[in-house]
Amino acid sequence: MKFIDLKKLEVSYENYPFPHTVIDNLLNEDILQDILSDIHSLNNKDANQSFLKDNGCEYNKLGFNKNYPPLLNKLFVELNSEQFIKAIEKLTNIPNLICNDLSLKGAGIHRILNNGYLQFHTDFNTYYKNNVKRDKKIHLDRRINLLLYMNPEWKDEYNGHLMLCDKDKKQCVKKILPILNRCVIFNTTNRSIHGHPKPLNVPPGIERNSIAIYYYTKNDRDGVDFEGDKPHSTIWYKNIKDL
Repeated sequence: MKFIDLKKLEVSYENYPFPHTVIDNLLNEDILQDILSDIHSLNNKDANQSFLKDNGCEYNKLGFNKNYPPLLNKLFVELNSEQFIKAIEKLTNIPNLICNDLSLKGAGIHRILNNGYLQFHTDFNTYYKNNVKRDKKIHLDRRINLLLYMNPEWKDEYNGHLMLCDKDKKQCVKKILPILNRCVIFNTTNRSIHGHPKPLNVPPGIERNSIAIYYYTKNDRDGVDFEGDKPHSTIWYKNIKDL
């Protein structure tokens, strides 16, 4: 079963404010409602609830990264397959992305509850992954984010727009409504400032759901990432002007 027609990835890649693209209707229509049902079946009690408390940077965020229903799990397999990743490499011009590894850090289903938000930030840049077979750690650089939104009938007044920022101008320059089956792909660099900082304003029973996949390359450098930066966690930006 194929969830995605790879021709949908044959699109232009914008460079401003950092390399990215927006693709509507990524998932094939015949499978979309089943995937949506699988996501809605996930119980909040089974999620990582580390980000439910308001810490000034994020709030009311839940993450699911295991025990998916079978169909949803197959989608994650396809999004990490060699065939799909080859298309991602062609789109982004980033070679040698790691394929067929569902254990890479950060991927999963993200769910934001009412009043939840995610402040502007750039992501962690690199990490060390255990290689059980060789009994050592592999150094990986985070290179690409793929965010697939799964929110039917999402309204502008609900907020939750993904916002992309110009680092030099310290200003948000693009906002993307997280509607059903809309995919955003962007290079993960020290300039890719993004977030959804406006608290959600949704009716009871409405949540902001997204599928997140992060793609990595192996790092052979000594103590720095592909841009020459030292390892760091999420960097938050609170002085960005909103649209």
